[in-house]
Amino acid sequence: MANPEYQETLDHFDILSVILYRIGITLVALSFSSLGYSYFSTVYQIAWPVLSLHTNQIVLAVSATLCAANIHVYSKVVRVIISWSTWIGLVCLVIDANQYVWLSFGFFAITASGIALKESFCFRVFGLKAMPLLLILVVLALHQSWLSVAGFCLLFSALIYLRLAIAKWRMPLHFDIGIKANYEI
Repeated sequence: MANPEYQETLDHFDILSVILYRIGITLVALSFSSLGYSYFSTVYQIAWPVLSLHTNQIVLAVSATLCAANIHVYSKVVRVIISWSTWIGLVCLVIDANQYVWLSFGFFAITASGIALKESFCFRVFGLKAMPLLLILVVLALHQSWLSVAGFCLLFSALIYLRLAIAKWRMPLHFDIGIKANYEI
């Protein structure tokens, strides 16, 4: 958690990693909303989805990868769990996106949940601490083919992540880095 009284000197790599992390959070919000809308449009035949289901999965994979590759967490163990779950989700997505969509989403959900819990220490965004439960419901709903439940939970998660993204873009860049000496390498 960042200390507002302390301002770390950021190099170009630090600035780039913070910006990519924030872009990843923003893309997670957009991909959750697009996926949720896709599931609703599939079930209720509302209208054609904006993006295909496969494209939505790729956007989610890219956004989770941006977050996982640029996350700033002091604890090495927590950083590894959040990051490696995305890499495993990418492998599941590449192996068979149609058969194991719930499994790959489950690993991306670990990353999104870890980020939400990490950010809940800094922000009082409504719903951040409930994000793991919402995303577990999405994984269960996808496994059971309850697309309307998955769509609802994804749209609600998108709103929470959008509020987080707005809060992140408003704060100074050095808040994401914190104190460099505290990182476990």
